[in-house]
This record gives sequence, C-alpha cells and structure tokens, in this order.
Amino acid sequence: MSATRSVRLMGIGKVLSLLSGALLALGLAGCMGGKAAREPVFWPPDPNPPRVQFLKGVSGSKDVTTASSVKLLSLNNDDDEGPKMIAKPYGVAFSKGKFYVVDTIQNNIAIFDLVKETFEILPNKGRGKLKKPINLTIASNNGNLFVADSFRKEILEYDEMGNFVKAYGKELEMKPVDVAVDDNKIYALDISHSEIKVIDRASGEPAGVIGKAVEGQEGLALPTNLSMDKDGFLYVTNSGTGKVVKLDRDGHIVHAFGKLGDSFGEFGRPRGITVDDKGRILVADASHQNVQIFNETGRILMFFGDPGYVYESLNLPAGVTTISSNLDYFQKLAAPGFILEEVIVVTNQFGPTKVSFYGLGQMKDFKGYESITPAEKEKGGAAGQKK
Repeated sequence: MSATRSVRLMGIGKVLSLLSGALLALGLAGCMGGKAAREPVFWPPDPNPPRVQFLKGVSGSKDVTTASSVKLLSLNNDDDEGPKMIAKPYGVAFSKGKFYVVDTIQNNIAIFDLVKETFEILPNKGRGKLKKPINLTIASNNGNLFVADSFRKEILEYDEMGNFVKAYGKELEMKPVDVAVDDNKIYALDISHSEIKVIDRASGEPAGVIGKAVEGQEGLALPTNLSMDKDGFLYVTNSGTGKVVKLDRDGHIVHAFGKLGDSFGEFGRPRGITVDDKGRILVADASHQNVQIFNETGRILMFFGDPGYVYESLNLPAGVTTISSNLDYFQKLAAPGFILEEVIVVTNQFGPTKVSFYGLGQMKDFKGYESITPAEKEKGGAAGQKK
C-alpha cells in the first residue's frame, strides 16, 4: 500500500470521527475493541458505542464440524471424510440455516450449517459440472440454487438436494458474473456487454435486456455484482464508474450513488452488494478492503473491516450477505451486553479467514437512538449519549 493511500485511509477514519454525531443519530456508530486476538473487536473507533463486532471465521470444514459430529456430509456421496478447505471464495448466500459459498479455485460450492455442524460440497459432475462459478443466489419460492458460471457462460440451476436441474443462457453469448431471480425471471449480470440479460424461468427463453446505456440515460459500466431487495429492485456495483445503480425490473434506473475514489463513501473496486431487511445497502470493496453501509438513499452510514493479514481483517473481500433471523447461535459469540440485530457475512479471497461473520448490533445500555425524537435524530441528538 502506498504512503498516499495510507494517508487517505487514515483520513477516512478521521472523517468517521468527525461524523460520529450523525452516525450515532442513525444508530450506526461503534467503537474499536481490544487488539488481542481473543478480545472483542469492534468498529468504528472509540469513543463511539460499538455497532459492528467480529464474531467468527470459517476457512473449511475444521471450523464447522467437531469430533462429536457424525461425519462430514457429502452431497456427492463420496466416501471422503477428510478436511475440506475453501481456497478462494467469492459469492455467498444463506437459506434455511445453510451458508453457500462459491470457491473460484476449486470450482465448487461449499455448503455448511454452523448450528448442525455439517459441511458439504455441491455435486460437480455430469451436465451440472461447474467450470468457473463466481456468484450465486437462492430462489425464495422453491429454494433452488442458481449459479453464474463465467466459463460455461450459463446460469446453472440445482434443487435443494444438489441435483442439477437446468442450464440457461448459452445462446446469449454472455459472460455472467452474478445472478438474481424472482418467481418468474432470471437476471444474469453480463460483464462482457455491461447489461443484465433477462431469462424466463419456465421456458428458459430470453426475455429482454436491461441496464444498457441509452441516449439520455447512463447505463451499467463493467458491472461486477448484483442483488435484489425484498421489493424486487435490482442493485448493481460497477467497476467502470465506481457507482451503485438501482434499477426496477423493467430496467429503469431509479437511483445511483458513489464514484471512484479513496474518500468516505467512494469506491476503489466495488464487489459484493446486498440490501438488508431494513433497506440498508452494504457494499464490499476489494480496494479499500472494507464493507461500507449506506441508507436507502445512498448516504454513507459507516464502514467496517481493516486491511491486514490478521484473523479479524478483510483481505480482498468479494461477496456479502446478511441474516436477521435465528440469531441465537451468533448471539453466544457476541461480547457481553452486545445485542445483535443482524449478522453480516463477507467472503475474503485471500488471508487467514475465508468467510468472516460480523454482528451488527448495539450495547444494551445504549439508549440514545430509541429515546430521542425524530427532530432530534435529524440534528444528531443521540451524539451525547454514552455507553
């Protein structure tokens, strides 16, 4: 990292401190915990109340299963009970207690359940053999898995048992790098043409193209990642412009924010993106090596994750997702008094931790955000509250 880049990153921390009042008003300020490996690690720096804590890291089956587990389950039905590692992850998704992580080196998908202590590998053979998977999503209506394979130039579908169902889009001459689905359509993010190919789920036939630049409307520019929120809006990170673009399913651009840069709220190499249940937009940045959190209008709230080869750090973060239900397992990992609101899951392409779990929450005795009026929130009225 250059001296200039280091100064700029230090500048981001100073800006965060200066803006702590506004962040606290939104209930998204925090503090940096102890530096010892076994002490709680929080973001952002003191003296603000903690809002994000590093909880756990997973790099393979050894971090999930225990000696008391029956065996390492294998969807392939292979008689291999040895340790399984995640080499270079990218996309990540969560459904029904299981985490799905794409491995771009081993060209497979690891599936693990932290509560049940199981670690599986998706079948990778026959017509459903993955060549270069990069991202994935899970359909809400039937739980099927959809994987973007940039080498096969297709979207591959698997059922909940890991059986290959169907491949989509071979005739579209695309290079899909991410995918989103609703009940009727598949949205394949095509980096080679900077657009989203729409495919009918029932027939597999092309159903249009959205996101393309047209006269009077800026389009996608080297898009890398795609996410769909609960209302059906699509969010795309663009490495060409450093912007996050929000579209409706007809392709109309609803909103865009961000730009290339090293400053607070800007992007170096934006990658994974997700929208949580409260409408907050989370973007992983492989250049800044952090995750930035924005409100629904694109206003920066905070960021977390420090670069560096340590267990709690982010090293080329790629994918990001959130979970807000059944948090009992993760609450046990949180510091005393730190109440979790949701868990943020980030994949790291390098470093000692390949899948990092962070808790977004607050100390139970922090009463500022809930106790002030809307008018006071606008003025940063929670800034004076203490832990």
